[in-house]
Amino acid sequence: MFKKVALYGLAFGSLSASMVLIQYINGLILKPGTFVSAIPILANILLPAFGVFMLIRALSRLKTDKPINMGKALFGALIMCVIVAFCNIAAYQHIFYNKKHIIVDFKKFQNTLITKSYNSDTTLTAADREEKIKTAVAAVEENMSVSSFGRMELMMCLSTGMVVALLTFLRSNKAPE
Repeated sequence: MFKKVALYGLAFGSLSASMVLIQYINGLILKPGTFVSAIPILANILLPAFGVFMLIRALSRLKTDKPINMGKALFGALIMCVIVAFCNIAAYQHIFYNKKHIIVDFKKFQNTLITKSYNSDTTLTAADREEKIKTAVAAVEENMSVSSFGRMELMMCLSTGMVVALLTFLRSNKAPE
């Protein structure tokens, strides 16, 4: 079972990590709201889900003396999703430390959007505006770290994987009528 989990995790993790690399290296992160920039984001949600679906189907078709139970299915999906998330974190870490110009460009882009947003708000005083801009810029700096990306990626992969594993297991082991 663990060989299959590792194989599916690395296969779908490398596909998902390639989407992270495509998103950042091609500058799609700087073009929010476009269909092309949404493709890697959607792929990072759908690829782990499809991987879990394929894994549970493969595990339920194994010819063993005992059929797979829900605990094994959920544990296998959990481990596979952790592998997928670690692949994505490794891709982001590569970009963060080796392609610093991409991260710098994204931070500048975010800071420009923050400044425009708060400068267009006429209800704020100048002091409040500056304080809110500083707070928002600090939040962007904090959220761009590898650890912050890793937490978000683990939460996304694990939650998606658990839901898909449960639905797939229940559907594939439904008693025939």
